[in-house]
Amino acid sequence: MSDSDAQDGANPDGHPLDVIFRPRGVAVVGVSTQPGPDGRMGGNFLNALLEQGYDRDHALYAVNPKMSEVRGVTCYPSVLDIPDPLDHVISQIPSDGVQELVEHCIQRGVRSLHFFTAGLSETGEEDLIQQERELVERARAAGMRLIGPNCMGLYAPGPGLAFNSESPTEEGNVFLLSQSGANATGIINGLGARGLRFSKGVSYGNAADLKAHDFFDYALHDPQTELVVAYIEGPRDGRAFFEALKRLARVKPTIVLKGGITEDGARAARSHTGSLAGSIDVFDALCRQAGAMRVRTLDDLLDLAVAATTELRHTRGRNVTLVGAGGGYAVLSSDQMAMEGLTVPPLPDEVQDRLHEFIPIAGTSVRNPVDANFGRDHPMDFRSDTGLTRRAFDLIAGSPTTDLIFTTVGTRW
Repeated sequence: MSDSDAQDGANPDGHPLDVIFRPRGVAVVGVSTQPGPDGRMGGNFLNALLEQGYDRDHALYAVNPKMSEVRGVTCYPSVLDIPDPLDHVISQIPSDGVQELVEHCIQRGVRSLHFFTAGLSETGEEDLIQQERELVERARAAGMRLIGPNCMGLYAPGPGLAFNSESPTEEGNVFLLSQSGANATGIINGLGARGLRFSKGVSYGNAADLKAHDFFDYALHDPQTELVVAYIEGPRDGRAFFEALKRLARVKPTIVLKGGITEDGARAARSHTGSLAGSIDVFDALCRQAGAMRVRTLDDLLDLAVAATTELRHTRGRNVTLVGAGGGYAVLSSDQMAMEGLTVPPLPDEVQDRLHEFIPIAGTSVRNPVDANFGRDHPMDFRSDTGLTRRAFDLIAGSPTTDLIFTTVGTRW
């Protein structure tokens, strides 16, 4: 057992949510080997925990009164029948059974309960909204926290918590917060394919109890986390959300992808997680005040996260020198830089003069953009080994007008 695993369970000197991300024992309630009504296998969460190795150093249980075991894991009739230790429960049962489950978890001393279960407040039906409120009130009064409903729950590679069997098992420094389970999976897979790894992650759905600002606060105090990426449909408590975001973004780079920014998207968000999307202009303004980076697409989030983990994170200036081949590329790239709030200032005369010592004047430009006609068989072809390309980049990088260098390279299809 590792040092970090030895700290699993409640830590009186740590953050209140430590126990959620490092439970000593987990039970999956409603586990089955048969597909459910939505076509998903009832053993998905159990399979993920087994594939991620949670059971190697921790207690793993299943609950199904009609089964004795599944994949070698003992099945118990009820949460009340499970032996110690048990800190965290995952609910896969229908919504009409969750009230009894909450009571059983409280009696059993469970610290956190994740509801994959859907069909509550996101339906918009008043009786189900009220049922969700009552579940939260009962759990909070007993000192138990709820994740969800209507979400995929926790991802913590250290202890082996996961909701997807294919997620990376190695630990890293990225904290993921996502209101959507599908987007959580997409971000984990997308950043994983780019070589990034995660400290912790959570898909939190309806946010009936634990909300985005609770997890922002945890990420702020988590020493393993250096970068935070978040997909948000609608903050449940706007003031608490932006105050927590401000505290976090001052210390750790924080990237936010906002869903529901159009009328159609906002309507989809209401039916997805019951979120009120709000004004995107207000959201943008508050993100800027907080110092968070708001992106428009999932691809932007992935690319910016990679940049934020490289030396680019130390860049403070906005002056860009564009280097490449083709005047048209240079024009379009200059437009894009301006639209992103960056500037493309001319290189100093002395730098231009030194570049012209080995870059022909005809058919080129060294002012910025640097259109050096880096074509095939040119002395400064990127694939050549003349040393001129490195010399050019050294001169450009040393210019007082250069904070960042962007290259444009044509593609032959």
